[in-house]
Amino acid sequence: MSSHRTLAVQIDGLAIEDGEIPPPKIGMVLDFPLQFTELPAEDMDTVTIRAVLIADGQPPIFQYTGKDSPRRWEWSGVLRGDGWEASWRGFCPRSGHVELTGRFYGTLSHQITSRVRGRVTRVQLVSMRYRREPDSHGWAIVPGHRSLREVTESPRFFDTDVFMRDDVYEVDREDGAWIELDLDDVPPHPVRPRFVPGDVSAAGDVLWTVDSGLPLVASIDSEHVATEHLLPGPIGVSRHVWATPGGCWVAGTDGTYRCTPGFEPRRVSDLAVHAGAVVGEIFLACSPGGRWWLHSPDCDPVAVKTPHEYVNSIAVEGDSFLVLLEARKSDGESSRRLIRVTTAGDVTTGPVLSSIPGPRRQRLFLAGSPVRLFNHGTASSILPGLSLGDVHDLGGEPFHVRQVGAYVCTVAHPSSDTSPIGQRPVDCDPTQRYRLLTLLDATTLEPVKSAPIFAIRPGIAVDATGTVWIIADGLKSLSEQSMQWPNPLDVAALLDYL
Repeated sequence: MSSHRTLAVQIDGLAIEDGEIPPPKIGMVLDFPLQFTELPAEDMDTVTIRAVLIADGQPPIFQYTGKDSPRRWEWSGVLRGDGWEASWRGFCPRSGHVELTGRFYGTLSHQITSRVRGRVTRVQLVSMRYRREPDSHGWAIVPGHRSLREVTESPRFFDTDVFMRDDVYEVDREDGAWIELDLDDVPPHPVRPRFVPGDVSAAGDVLWTVDSGLPLVASIDSEHVATEHLLPGPIGVSRHVWATPGGCWVAGTDGTYRCTPGFEPRRVSDLAVHAGAVVGEIFLACSPGGRWWLHSPDCDPVAVKTPHEYVNSIAVEGDSFLVLLEARKSDGESSRRLIRVTTAGDVTTGPVLSSIPGPRRQRLFLAGSPVRLFNHGTASSILPGLSLGDVHDLGGEPFHVRQVGAYVCTVAHPSSDTSPIGQRPVDCDPTQRYRLLTLLDATTLEPVKSAPIFAIRPGIAVDATGTVWIIADGLKSLSEQSMQWPNPLDVAALLDYL
């Protein structure tokens, strides 16, 4: 009998703490995002692999390679080996059968679709040496100092208290796990549910949700009667949904679709869409390269002439769309400005926002009524000329903000104080790190309700009854009381009654 296929993988501490990968334990089956990083052969715990490299066709990125190091072009693709598949980035363009030296990493799934599945047969904690950087509060890894400690299970959280001490300048710290996986000793994959919600929107008393990877849309009425709508689109595409009084718009990298009850869904455009919003029945679809269109159910689309800049955020203000554009420069810096688009396609362009309150290099969001610009713990008012006005201190530091009905939705790390918004839920497992979703009054920005969730950027909607729906490990509704776990709605089970 042949021996089992095995794989040694380093699991990033951040991926464990963030909840992306459960703390590895001997005997458990793990399924997680896998990446392969090329490293010099003399580095500890490197392996040499043979695999098939499939380039993803994306243009290379002019990447920073480290402090005081020149930028280099970096390519990307997928490596396929015996029982595994891993995302790859490298500074040398490659394709086909390759031999590479480096290390496998279990990491966060942002922009990584390759995964591996196996049973954990060994766990060691990885310790790295960190040194405080001169004239800085930051810490840098000291090369050549890597050690492993045998354990049966990884902790959920790794100690960071030592980084807060002023009398420590160099320290060895455990921050991740080195595991061995048996790729053969695993049970069959569980069967995928008929419907896996990927986004949600609501108009009136009808809830619309789109599958995370299948061309399926479900409409759910106030009696929880579900109707399935089949899109004429490919499998494996992530899409978003925008509900309107007469149906919904669905869009993603494969184009834009219109769903109207009583009619077959139809594709109205094959242009990729990376951002959008609706006013009444009109859908503003933002495609890469400044190609924007206004779609309506009964009229031909209207082209919108906009600068060729990245859409950072989009919100609705009255009968127009307010969009934050970002122009990314070759030196890594960015310039941002606001534009207003009417439902007739008229565009007003604001000045470059030279000074935005809050920390630099943060993701910015538009939300509220009136619409404000959110940056970490601040919310700036927007003047008629599309410049910024007064600044509101949120009293917290959300990393995600959304506009939803009469609310501003924020997602943040839970507060450590004892305020009603920051308290832990009563039945919370202390080993689980949840995120805190908070609804703010869209006008006053005062907190209305909070809930613990396991999601970083949840889809969110509010229906005519005031029920708030989110996508966070499934489709769920928020409880009427604050700090209660959301209530799941099994869309697949509803569709099974069809």
